[in-house]
Amino acid sequence: MECDKKYITIQQLEQHNKAGDLWISINGKVYNVSDWSKYHPGGETPLLNLAGKDVTDAFTAYHPTTAWQYLNKFFTGYRLKDYEVSEVSKDYRNIIHEFTKAGMFENKGHTAVFTLTSVAAMFGFVFYGVLCCNSLWVHLCSAMVLGMAWIQSAYIGHDSGHYIVMSGHGWNKFVQLITGNCLTGISIAWWKWTHNAHHIACNSLDYDPDLQHIPVFAVSSRLFNSVQDRTLNIMGIIVFWTWFPLLVSWLPNWSHRVMFVLTSFVVTSIQHVQFCLNHFSANVYVGPPNGNDWFEKQTNGTLDISCSPWMDWFFDGCYGS
Repeated sequence: MECDKKYITIQQLEQHNKAGDLWISINGKVYNVSDWSKYHPGGETPLLNLAGKDVTDAFTAYHPTTAWQYLNKFFTGYRLKDYEVSEVSKDYRNIIHEFTKAGMFENKGHTAVFTLTSVAAMFGFVFYGVLCCNSLWVHLCSAMVLGMAWIQSAYIGHDSGHYIVMSGHGWNKFVQLITGNCLTGISIAWWKWTHNAHHIACNSLDYDPDLQHIPVFAVSSRLFNSVQDRTLNIMGIIVFWTWFPLLVSWLPNWSHRVMFVLTSFVVTSIQHVQFCLNHFSANVYVGPPNGNDWFEKQTNGTLDISCSPWMDWFFDGCYGS
């Protein structure tokens, strides 16, 4: 019965906002995730960024429907006494419901297979051009194709990191390790550690890690305490730093090798320019995100750039993620 339910206020919830004392609210029900935060697949940072707040919209956006069944074991028995849903959040939740019914969040299926096949074909061309030809122009073309293959691989790593490429969790993780660690030399665990926090605190100068890699690339050593699957990630990076130097060493002389490395990196830098346009050209703010304005933060931190269909493919349809 309603009179038997226990309630706390939003102000009381906000007091539980730090590691070891981390409460959140979902649909007005209060959960204690203090211990769970250390094992959270998305890392501890997203939970810390929204600690002591209602996280309904963020939880809905980044968890499959099967995740709801695990919430009960974290339920404190409390509900928010003054829980309210903004009109914007109501509209957002209605849109999510309609899109889900329409199947718009289903796995990419044949699109993912096409992209993976195209990446495999590009890498095949690169290895053939380096191992079987001595022409400078073939090596130059191979380097350009390698740069484009890295771009496409990174996007597949991005999508599989959001678990939207393959049908199962394990297959998505496998694709992450192959396309991220093995093919591009990017630790997918590090990427998820920062990227999930980026989405939760999109364009916060204080809490968005994706805005904190300038002017130099620097990540706190605390990263290694929260990276999951350390062994697999390290092995994947070793795979990259094995095949890439060996491939370069197969070129006939140092002028070809320097040209090959520089050209492939220059082509890949197109992706970094796009990332800068997406992440650093939108509105920014200072301080932590608010759970109840999560949708507004996402839209304010996103740029919608119109382009031709072939550019949509080349840039993976990325619009500011």
